Amino acid sequence: MEVVVVGLSHKTADVRVRELVSTPPSQHAERLRTALRIDGVSEAFLLDTCNRSELYLVGNNGHPPEDPERIFAAVHGVPVEDLREHLYLFRGADAVRHICGVASGIDSMVVGEHEIVDQLRSALDQARDAGTVRSTLMRLAEKALAAGKRARTETEIGQGFVSVASVAVKLVQDVFGDLSKAQVLVLGAGQNSELVVDRLREAGARSTIVSSRRYERAVELAERFGGRPVRFESIIDELARADIVIASTHAPHPMITADHVRAVLGAGSRPMFLIDLSIPRNVDPAVRAIGNVHLYDLDSLQAFIDTTLAQRNSSVPKVRAIVEEEARDFIVWAKSRELVPLTLAILDAADAVRREELQGYLETARALSPKESKAIERLSRRIVHRLLREPLERLRELSCTPEGARDLALVQYVFGINGPLEPEDE
Repeated sequence: MEVVVVGLSHKTADVRVRELVSTPPSQHAERLRTALRIDGVSEAFLLDTCNRSELYLVGNNGHPPEDPERIFAAVHGVPVEDLREHLYLFRGADAVRHICGVASGIDSMVVGEHEIVDQLRSALDQARDAGTVRSTLMRLAEKALAAGKRARTETEIGQGFVSVASVAVKLVQDVFGDLSKAQVLVLGAGQNSELVVDRLREAGARSTIVSSRRYERAVELAERFGGRPVRFESIIDELARADIVIASTHAPHPMITADHVRAVLGAGSRPMFLIDLSIPRNVDPAVRAIGNVHLYDLDSLQAFIDTTLAQRNSSVPKVRAIVEEEARDFIVWAKSRELVPLTLAILDAADAVRREELQGYLETARALSPKESKAIERLSRRIVHRLLREPLERLRELSCTPEGARDLALVQYVFGINGPLEPEDE
């Protein structure tokens, strides 16, 4: 049952393109159901973060979905022509290795980041709630999560600055130095914002204002870290007092415009530092044209992030070995499931011959007691199973090789198993 992944990431698309396919939480379930309404798709889940959007698909009856790029575009309501040059596509074993690599952090903007594990787990939960995953994608996500856990416990891939939040706060420190007197405004109260506030407190920030569309979330986050919550409609007033603004919300349009910044700064020359961790962007890029205002978005953070890679890159070969182990475990499982119908067909064919020969013998043999008949029955079953045990085990191993599909067809022919085999029930 071939798995397909189609998507784009920070490696293939800039922020402008990633904004086109960013999925607000409120639309996640409907986009998954859109995928399942497309002919040939039996399972789907969507991994959507600020740095990637990936659609994982399983086709019907062991056949991969046709034209995954067009499916991806349809799910996001964007013309495929606007996306095709940015999309990557992996099938089968390559798709399995890809998701295991994503979970392990080696494909992240910040190599080794921890957040991707929670994001993958959340994506799986959303797909499960939407009813769009069954055994194949459930098992695939579980193996990816296992790879992510092993990568961070068995190697040093998670050492140092391993999240966009950590990098953002380090950048603020490098510019401002002492954060104890800086006024910090954090927009959003999700996971990224929580990480940012936590890192800011560790870095010495004492005056942190948190705002969110859900005021109760702002209150909760502010109380946890000793900050002050404000209502969303008051953020422009708070902007006038902020030295540092960090934005991470799901707003579909810029919340801070160049006019907002000019208005609050007036003729003053004080600096303002903005980090936009959102997709779509929360801060209008035109803000960069304002004097003494510094704006960093996810793309412009990349250069700073690149300087932190060396300490973790040495772990990548070890992580790749872990990825390969977990991916192969899934592939063996998937191939074994595909093999079940052929195995059962061979066993059924052999048992039919056994019963026919046994019946012929019993009809011509001298009178046997019931006990003797049962003994012969058990003996005949043991002979068949012993004869087939080793060939079927080798058949299982064969199914996991690159030549497996061709060779399994040959096995089917040799054993006289005609016609298509029904896949195992979910």
